[in-house]
Amino acid sequence: MLKNLARIISFLSSPFVLFLLTPFILVFKETGNIFYSLKWTFFSSIFLFSVAFFVLLGMLIGFFSDYDVSKKEERPKLFAFGGIVAFLYFGSLILLSGPKVLYLVIFGIILGVFVISIVNNWIKASIHTATICAFTLSLVILFGFMFIPALLLIPVMAWARVKIKKHTPQETLVGGFLGIVLTIIVYGVGRFI
Repeated sequence: MLKNLARIISFLSSPFVLFLLTPFILVFKETGNIFYSLKWTFFSSIFLFSVAFFVLLGMLIGFFSDYDVSKKEERPKLFAFGGIVAFLYFGSLILLSGPKVLYLVIFGIILGVFVISIVNNWIKASIHTATICAFTLSLVILFGFMFIPALLLIPVMAWARVKIKKHTPQETLVGGFLGIVLTIIVYGVGRFI
């Protein structure tokens, strides 16, 4: 029963789900326009679904063992493809004069892919934990102290990833640390832009 709960938590707080929500939250926070926010969320989801499709295709072909890309040696393929998609998304934002806040998101994703791909040489940092840290910390930064309880999702996600044996406690700690540091860097850069 706890393993099933951990799987549900892991899925509902996965990078895929959180990245689906992020453009809407950020663009709406910046503009207050629900339709403009939905438009950019839909546009962003096209790129996100291309990465999900790549992972599913990789599972069918056999170069990914599961949808979490759990094996450390399989991750460079995901990072390379994710990096390409991120640069295409960034280029599309420029060409279409996208919301400036999404430039920061893509900067954070590119920086995250770069850093985690380097760290991956030594330890399989939890991308799930890194993403939940970035997401919840961003909510606190953007919307204030009333979102501090959202930070409780971080240890819950770490527990879930360990419980379903996708990561060790050390890997979730490294992922969490990277998520926090990268979020602080991205918001620091955002203040100067």
